[in-house]
Amino acid sequence: MTTEEKRMMQPAQEYIRKLQHKRNAGTEDCMLSSDLGRDMGITALDLHHYLIDVGFLFRERSTYELKLCKRYAGLGYAKTRSHFRYNSKGDLIETRFPVWTKKGQEFIKNLIQGNRHKEKETTIQNRFKIYGKDC
Repeated sequence: MTTEEKRMMQPAQEYIRKLQHKRNAGTEDCMLSSDLGRDMGITALDLHHYLIDVGFLFRERSTYELKLCKRYAGLGYAKTRSHFRYNSKGDLIETRFPVWTKKGQEFIKNLIQGNRHKEKETTIQNRFKIYGKDC
């Protein structure tokens, strides 16, 4: 990119920066899925797949964006952040994704730890059944 092209792009980049700052206002205290997953020892992708499987999240068909299911929407578990990029045609594309409030982080951790606890109980119960004992 030439110096002239960079100078021409500066107003657009400043506009995008301001737009992103405005859209993301109020989400500064929220945690990204990648950070939350890292705290729990899993990837963000695995976290998303799990939350979709248990009915906490779903993907919007038209935009493929992650959203909270109706049952959990509006309970203060998540806020939405935006990211802007240009596609191959040069169009500005906004991608929206959930970020987790303190309440949402606790809920997700409890959800996952609760299921891990249930998995351990099931494993122990199955072992007793194998050895002819019932819990």
